[in-house]
Amino acid sequence: MAAKYEEMMKAKGFLPYCLDTLPDKIIQIAKDELGETNEIRETALKQFRKRILGDKKLKCPTDDEFLIQFLRARKYDVDKAMGLLHNYFNLIASRPEIFGKLDKEKMDKLASSDVINVLPFRDNDGCLLLTVKLDHWDSDDFNIEVLFCTFAAVLFCLASYPANQICGFHVLYDVKNYTFKQMRCVIPKYLTFVTKALKNNLPIRFKSIHIVNEGTVFHYSYPFVRLLLSEKIRSRIHLHGHKKEEIQKYIPKEIIPLEFGGDLINYNDNNWMTKELDKFYDGFLKMMKTFFS
Repeated sequence: MAAKYEEMMKAKGFLPYCLDTLPDKIIQIAKDELGETNEIRETALKQFRKRILGDKKLKCPTDDEFLIQFLRARKYDVDKAMGLLHNYFNLIASRPEIFGKLDKEKMDKLASSDVINVLPFRDNDGCLLLTVKLDHWDSDDFNIEVLFCTFAAVLFCLASYPANQICGFHVLYDVKNYTFKQMRCVIPKYLTFVTKALKNNLPIRFKSIHIVNEGTVFHYSYPFVRLLLSEKIRSRIHLHGHKKEEIQKYIPKEIIPLEFGGDLINYNDNNWMTKELDKFYDGFLKMMKTFFS
């Protein structure tokens, strides 16, 4: 049944999450939106690497796979990519209690709990869809540091894929049953950390963030978050309440999960995200050690 369903989705033109090679459509998006060509890519990588090696303040990987994330995120403007890399480094280095010591066992357990997940199909522009469900996060079992570290590892994993670097992400964010206890884990201690992560600090293109099931606690805390966000990010955040069908104005109904008002049947097994993280965990751990060495 799953195979038949996947064939049906592909027949409608929806690309799968896993892409071994870049389809022509996404190569064209990279050229049109990012100005990417083979020549521009190679020239920018050489310039970017030279700048990094000459910067005594930076301790980070310099392989092509790592650097291309920042160049694509800033449309091959080396100066802007350098600024983004500094921001990224400073964001991670500022929180050794989160990133200085990783707990793989807890990260795996949290990753398999469906707090964060990747949907199996992309939208018409190749954008990936992520879901975040705070109702699945028990702050007694997983402290906020484990939550942030797991999110960071997931994003590191996803940003490693060229299609995601080019096309970006949509986020479907369910805050059902968001509690004051959960809120106090973030506000005020990690408020600036969260808002910095959303603006000019990550090599990720957030195309839109759709929030559903907002309650009293969310409406109490969101103004503090919104105040610190850039106008660009604020314009991409959409509050839908219980009118989940509104998300279909931005994302095709066929690839939206049932709980977000769509038609998608998600065939990912419970350990799918854990298996995906395992592929990239050693690289993530190595990068964290580089930042704190």
